[in-house]
Amino acid sequence: MPKPLPVLSSCDGCGACCQTVSAPPFRIDHLVNEPQAKGVPIELVEEFMTTWYVRLQITESPCMWFDSEARKCRHYDIRPDACREFEINSPSCHAVREVWRLDD
Repeated sequence: MPKPLPVLSSCDGCGACCQTVSAPPFRIDHLVNEPQAKGVPIELVEEFMTTWYVRLQITESPCMWFDSEARKCRHYDIRPDACREFEINSPSCHAVREVWRLDD
């Protein structure tokens, strides 16, 4: 039986929730407006817009903004609402951490 997951005080060094979200999860109907409203540089908007649909077809692919060495988002300050709303230590957080066993 796996050991229980620790309670986290920060998302730093985790990134479990970024492991299967291949593109930043901006809402489809807001792919241009939401990033621009958040101050996402146009180069980043163009980067994910050109590969968004293709990356969605790739399973087991981490988010294109995820830095796998540092285990954090490269653009955390301008992350999508979906990422902001994903609560640390929530049942969803524990579920993805359990799958990826990043706490072992």
